[in-house]
Order: sequence, then C-alpha cells, then structure tokens
Amino acid sequence: MSLGDRLKNWALNNTNVTFSLLRTFKPIVIVNNTALITRFADVEEVLSRPNIFGVTYAEKMGIITNGSNFFLGMNDTAIYTRDVSNMRIVVPRTDLNDRIKPLVENHAQSLVDAAKEGVFDVVKELSELVPCHFSAEYLGVPGNTTAEFVDWNTYMFQYLFFPDNSAEVDRKAITYAAQMRTYLDELIQTRKASGEQKDDVLGRCLALQMSNTPGMSDEDIRNNLLGIIVGAIPTTSKCVAQVLNYLLDHPELLESAQTAARADEDETLRKIMLECLRFDVFAPGISRITLEDYTLAKGTWRATKITKGTPVLALTQSAMMDAHQISDPKSFRLDRPDYHYLHFGYGLHTCFGYYINMIQIPMILKAILKVKNLTREPGEAGKMEFRGPFPSHLRVRIIG
Repeated sequence: MSLGDRLKNWALNNTNVTFSLLRTFKPIVIVNNTALITRFADVEEVLSRPNIFGVTYAEKMGIITNGSNFFLGMNDTAIYTRDVSNMRIVVPRTDLNDRIKPLVENHAQSLVDAAKEGVFDVVKELSELVPCHFSAEYLGVPGNTTAEFVDWNTYMFQYLFFPDNSAEVDRKAITYAAQMRTYLDELIQTRKASGEQKDDVLGRCLALQMSNTPGMSDEDIRNNLLGIIVGAIPTTSKCVAQVLNYLLDHPELLESAQTAARADEDETLRKIMLECLRFDVFAPGISRITLEDYTLAKGTWRATKITKGTPVLALTQSAMMDAHQISDPKSFRLDRPDYHYLHFGYGLHTCFGYYINMIQIPMILKAILKVKNLTREPGEAGKMEFRGPFPSHLRVRIIG
C-alpha cells in the first residue's frame, strides 16, 4: 500500500481528527475534483444557495419514479414549490401533538410492553415497526408486510443517497421501486373505487384531487407518498438505533435519558436525541452540484472559488463540531439551540419530516428507555449490526 493510500485510510478511519485539521488549516478543500466544506458557516452557505448548489438526486429519482421526480430531487422551481405546498396541506403541523405523537408513543409502548423478558432486538422489534405503523395509520399506506416494506424503502434510500453502492444494492433498489410503484398505484385505485373518505394523508390527497388542485394526479400522489415514505422509515429506524447504541456506551447518559423517559420529560429526550446524533451522525454530509462559478466564504482568508460542475460535499458532521460556531463542541450538552444541529439538513431542502422526526424518534426511544434494568446483550451479540449503512440488529436484555 502506498503512502497516499495509507494516509487516505487513516483519514477515513479518523474523521473527527481529519475534519478538525481541515477546519483549522484548509476549511474548503478540493479533493478528487470534489469540494469538501468543513466549517459551520460555509456548510450553511452552501445549503442556503439552492440556485448555486443544486441537488444531485434527480437522475436516480427519475429511475425510482419511472421517469418523474419527487420534490427532494428538484431544485428551486415552480413544481418544487407546488408539490411541497400540497404536501404541507395534507401533513399539517397541527397534527403533530393531536395525532402523530399519541399514535407513535402508544404503539411504541405497546410493542415494548408486549416484549417478553430476555433478549429484545430494538431494530427488528421496535424501530422498524413504529414508522411502518405511522405509514399505515397516518399516511394511509400500510404495505403488504412490514419486513417487505422496510426492505423496499431501505434499499431505495441507500440507492438514492449513499454513493458507491454495489451493483446488487442498486439492482434490488430499482426492483423494489417498481414493486412499490405498482403497490401504490393499486392502493390509490382501490381507495378511489371504494368511495371511502378516510382522514389520512392519502385520503386528503384524493380530496384535493377531487377539488382539481394542480399537482394531485394519481401519479403525483403516488410519487409524493413514495418519496415521503422512503425518507421516513429507514431514517427513523437508524436514528433510534444509533441514539440508543450511544446511550448504552455511556451509562451516565443512559441513566439521565431513562430518568427523563420515566418522568415524561419529552423535551429533554428530544435534546438528548439531537446531541447523541451530533456525536454519532446519521451521515457525514450532504451532496450538492455547483450550478455556476461561485466564491464560497467570500471576503475571508478561506475564500475559495468553486467552478461550475464541481461536486460539493457539505460536511454537516464536521460543521456540528466547529468551535467557531459551536460552544465547547466536544462536550455533551442539552442547552444548545436547535439551529446548531444539521441532522435533517438546512435551507430549501430541510427534511420534509423534520417536525415529525422531533416527535417520532424521541417517542420510540422513550418506550425502550422506560424499561428497568435495560442493558446491552453481552458479548458479540450485543454489538449493533449493519446491513450497509443501516442498523439491522441492536439486541438489549430486558430483565423483569
């Protein structure tokens, strides 16, 4: 192995140190024709300039939707605004506390309450099941089976947002996308034929269709539901598993989280979730493509011209450890403002389900954190397992 390869491997295996060095000495660096952005202010600048740094997902979104798109794959266009506005109507924030929170909290608690003493796989028995239940009961899209639904959406998410997938992963994702399109098309037709007027997201979409709302054709409804579900199930499950895994590695934090869960201190749980994910991130960054020549951080010593066509990686992992913006970044603190967290993006393409995530992830965690004598399963069996970038198993032990 050459010295260059050894240095590359070291950097990839020591990302926190690598990012710290870059933030200090070369905050904006071009590596293999890709611009790596490491400081908080510069990451926000990239993500808040959608007409300069565009999204990179349109081609794969076209494959997933069979020639169309979903608003996450769109730049700042009239169609983007139309589709996001439509989905905000059918997924209003007023539902958060009245419908979504009790739906998630009650189902998560019922799953934990039904668990028998002994080994409990948090991923397979909780974190994958609750967002599927949310999809069924709130979105109106239950899937055929939970296991199949999880596979469909996890592989599609990996295909869309993670680079360097194997040919097998891409093949499965494209196959599953076709199956999900067929499923959703049939679901929409069945609901319309039944005449049922159900107050879920699918039902609300069909009501807008009946009122001739633009952007609410059957295909539009299918694509928007597909995109929302792909972005909901694997992400929620991964965040839950990673937060709990981090807490299990830090007993003093686990104790604090369990105390908050048992006292119904939901805001404290939310803050704990956000801080855990700052130390164990969902993904290191967000990809963009430069649509025109642009000088980033203009007027500063680190100002760098990025030319049209250059891929950009806004390293949110690094940004959330940037001492220029984040006070005492290496400390675990619950007094940080929400705007210091970039887990769910920033700017035009902030995660559509941001406010749902702020409820669903803590409420799933709350159920398992209430368990007395919660411990990791001993030995190798207790280590979190992965299928690609997503946790596939996290086994804990429930003792009565």
